[in-house]
Amino acid sequence: MNELIALVQRLASAPQLTGELLAAALEEEGWSVPRARPGAPFQRVWQKDGLTAGIQGDPPGIHLAVTLWLREVDEDDEGFEALEALYEEAEAESRRLAAEVEQGPLGGRLAPAEGDQTGGLDYLHHSAWRLGDRTLLIGAIQQDSDLPVLVEAIVG
Repeated sequence: MNELIALVQRLASAPQLTGELLAAALEEEGWSVPRARPGAPFQRVWQKDGLTAGIQGDPPGIHLAVTLWLREVDEDDEGFEALEALYEEAEAESRRLAAEVEQGPLGGRLAPAEGDQTGGLDYLHHSAWRLGDRTLLIGAIQQDSDLPVLVEAIVG
């Protein structure tokens, strides 16, 4: 979580996010690139201490997504009960991480975000705040039935 807090603090006063700005912030915070894409204006995937960060979208809607928790859907588990239990675990972790953010070093500077910050995605649970010019969202989601369930932080 410290890695996320450092990024949010660094980006809080940035007037506009760009891929280059996000890549520079990740590099300065000690994140590494697992696979370089030669000729790309900036690298989109970064890693640090077991976390993965992805620079997603294009201006003006560019944002940083950091995977904080991830569980694969086990195809051997039969029935809705196993998937429902995974959703409950993801929601509990999302709530725990949101509480950690609110009680941590950013807590006194965060304001509740107004309006829908989900970008139209159907989160199992999410919390969103404003810090300076940035929005921070922490939420549990499964974006497709074949993909893992994850808790992610979105900085936009």
